Amino acid sequence: LELGGMTFVASQGTRNEVVLAAEKARIDTLEKLAHLEIVHARMASDQGSPGLDMRCERGTIDLETSNFDAEGNVRGTTGDGRRFRTQRVRYVHESGLVSTNSPVEIQDETGTYRGGGFRYHVRENRFQLRAATVVQQ
Repeated sequence: LELGGMTFVASQGTRNEVVLAAEKARIDTLEKLAHLEIVHARMASDQGSPGLDMRCERGTIDLETSNFDAEGNVRGTTGDGRRFRTQRVRYVHESGLVSTNSPVEIQDETGTYRGGGFRYHVRENRFQLRAATVVQQ
């Protein structure tokens, strides 16, 4: 099944935890996956504050677990204002964890950093950068 646009929402109670909007989607009903192109993803935090706002060229959502793999010019902003850019990330819905082992560039109010990946606990707004080097302050 191919769609010219798709919005996927994973909610709990009255709260939307994940909202994915894609310009194009192909649904694989046997695998229960949606393959998305030109994606805008938003994940909520537990505190009611912004969680994660992210964009990418393509992604795959598991329609049963709501896990999401993003690829291609992945860029986003965390709830506390950090901006990041990398080539791929994985979001595990059950734990609310976004992570990558790909090289990443992070910008915040103190400077720009490069690292060997990161872990971002969306619901807790807790960020961990791996193997970081300062690019500029």
